Amino acid sequence: MSRTAVAERYELNMEETDMLPPRIDETQTAADRIRHGIARYRCWQRQGNDALNAQVLVVQQLQIARLRRTHESLLADDRFRPITEFFLCEIYAGLDLDELAREIEKALPVATRMLPDSVLRTAAIAVEANALTGELDEEVALWLHAAGITEPTDSDLIAAYRRCDQDVARREQMRLLRELGLGLDRYVRSRLITATFKMAAQPAKMAGLGGLYDFMGKGFAVMKPMKSVADFLDDFLGREARILDKLNTDCDDPFAV
Repeated sequence: MSRTAVAERYELNMEETDMLPPRIDETQTAADRIRHGIARYRCWQRQGNDALNAQVLVVQQLQIARLRRTHESLLADDRFRPITEFFLCEIYAGLDLDELAREIEKALPVATRMLPDSVLRTAAIAVEANALTGELDEEVALWLHAAGITEPTDSDLIAAYRRCDQDVARREQMRLLRELGLGLDRYVRSRLITATFKMAAQPAKMAGLGGLYDFMGKGFAVMKPMKSVADFLDDFLGREARILDKLNTDCDDPFAV
């Protein structure tokens, strides 16, 4: 089915589907990068479309189940379980952009005065990664629905990945996740940033930035006990990269660990 037919089925405006904001400029301020990420979220096609939103949720649940199987050994390792859960539950599926969008519209100017710029830059990466993930999930959901698949299996997910040709975008997703993990790890090692972040807790929540602050706090908490997050990132993202490599071949089961 063509993209036009898919759009008609979901009652989408074709012009609106092509209005995705351009990729961020690395020279932008942290605040501008966060605003850009929220703009991308605002362009998600599922906004106000219950049918598409339901299909995206099905895709996300299937993908999280796959991620848990792929990274079962990390989840079983006491050293890596907290950070693996953080990546699966908070970064991939847990960042509430509805709440964050409302926060930013009201309180971002206050946040730029209260939180260290380095922390805001890491928050911007988290927003961008979540926005990109949402775009990728929508594309998969649209393809599955167009194919008449309402209860997809791993085989359907593999077919959708290959048909949607998301290799470049998913490698960008992994780059952002690595940058986010390393950023959180680097900042939690800084006594000055950690102290400043703790001092900003009450003012941030009073300003309406509770969601953003709590997300950053969870990241700091899971990474602080670790000597370095690099080993985890190498393992987690290395497995995902190998899956992408196999998706580019005729491998029958690219999800196999």
